[in-house]
Amino acid sequence: MLQTTGRLSKALQLTLAVIKPDAIAHPLMSEALHQTILDNNFAIVRCKDLVWRKQDSERFYAEHSDRFFYQRLVEFMSSGPMRAYILAREDAIRHWRDLMGPTKVFQARYTSPASIRARFGLTDTRNTTHGSDSIESALREIHFFFPDFNVEQWIEKEEPFFRSGHIRYDDEDQIHKPLSLS
Repeated sequence: MLQTTGRLSKALQLTLAVIKPDAIAHPLMSEALHQTILDNNFAIVRCKDLVWRKQDSERFYAEHSDRFFYQRLVEFMSSGPMRAYILAREDAIRHWRDLMGPTKVFQARYTSPASIRARFGLTDTRNTTHGSDSIESALREIHFFFPDFNVEQWIEKEEPFFRSGHIRYDDEDQIHKPLSLS
């Protein structure tokens, strides 16, 4: 389960956010994107830099294996470093997707000019970011990128601190930490 219920009025939701190799290749761009996440009231639960092998890309994008863009996407996503985040916020999936903007960069520039993809995207493949599109995909994708992260345990032990604002941002680790667990 990715969303808390009941106890307080504002339930937090988790989502996966990925900064793709085209953005990580430019340090100023990756810093700007990290700051954009913070400026838009997301709590950064986990963050890590990684490089995929081609097989990792093929596994992650297996559902698109029959699409025309599959091979290009697989090659691109294994072309260099990327950064993966677990973000928390009320309605995090929708907020992150709105912040990213449309997948197609050309469309993003006309319909959502302030979005990440409109500002930083190059092509429909090199569109800077990825984000989960549903609670189910967020759970699956978080597990793919962060296999040791236990969503249920986070909801039980850490989410109440995040939801109540009892967190601090750790500049060194570049994540938010619960005040009592720091």
